[in-house]
Amino acid sequence: MEKNKKYLIVYNICGISGKDNSDYYVSALQTIRNQNYDDYILSVSSCLNSDDQINKIISKIDVDLINRIYDVLPVNITFNDTVRECIKKYGDFDGYLYLDSGVMFTDNNQLGILFSEFESGNYGMVTSQVDNDMGWCWFGLPENPHTKISENLLVPVGKACNLHCQIFSKALYEEYGNVIPDIFRSYCTESVFSFLNSAIKKQWIITSKIKVHHAFNVPEGQPNDGDGLDGHSSGFKAPHGTWDDVFPPLTMKEIISLPEGTKYGFGYEELRGIKVHDPNCFDENFLCKNNELRKFLKKYLYRSQVDFDYDKINKKIIM
Repeated sequence: MEKNKKYLIVYNICGISGKDNSDYYVSALQTIRNQNYDDYILSVSSCLNSDDQINKIISKIDVDLINRIYDVLPVNITFNDTVRECIKKYGDFDGYLYLDSGVMFTDNNQLGILFSEFESGNYGMVTSQVDNDMGWCWFGLPENPHTKISENLLVPVGKACNLHCQIFSKALYEEYGNVIPDIFRSYCTESVFSFLNSAIKKQWIITSKIKVHHAFNVPEGQPNDGDGLDGHSSGFKAPHGTWDDVFPPLTMKEIISLPEGTKYGFGYEELRGIKVHDPNCFDENFLCKNNELRKFLKKYLYRSQVDFDYDKINKKIIM
């Protein structure tokens, strides 16, 4: 076993759409290896990519581990599984950097800056700005490549942004048993992130100090049909605007109706007013005042082993 590194980087790719984006993968991974920071393990989390695509990555990039998953699964689960496999091999990490396949660093100092930001405060999550599909609508800012914040933005309880380039603290894994909530099949995962942090007395920031490229395409005249490099939830494509698309046993409609969730401060998709949290459950620093919300989130946003067993995923680990 290699000496453990401080952070795990998980570059997430998917071949379900049938597109061959392997040249982009190689270029994006190279921007990671070009960084002036090396205290990390680099992994690739692959869902149903072809042998040719995987072989191209192996032949051109020094990757520490590739998790080849052969089941049709959402990225929340494939990412979590890669984190779990890397912990088995390397031990735990201080943080886990999620990278969308379309993310590409544009300066060799960005990775070090991002991790430095994570270490500078009581953060459960730190998000980099991206030039496309940031989700600035949550903050009333224009959604275009030129939008850039000049100061770090502390994400209030109930708000969110899109997941493309983001560090998750090991505290989330230790509390909830997985990093990202895995009941979601397609949309809306990010809308619960602020609650995951607040419940364990952590904060979430969007850093002003870096902005990376994110490949994103919006068809002309179809503003709601924009998509990332590999497609959004390709194996579980839901209509735009869907908010109740989760794995059983409960629907999201049932989860947001549970009295204990309301009592302890749970909110969901607040941008659209689906379920607005009780602000009295949180302090001025956006930290939860009770210790019950964390239990609610673990029980209802993460799948139990009875419902889904990660050890039974059909996969191959390449090292």
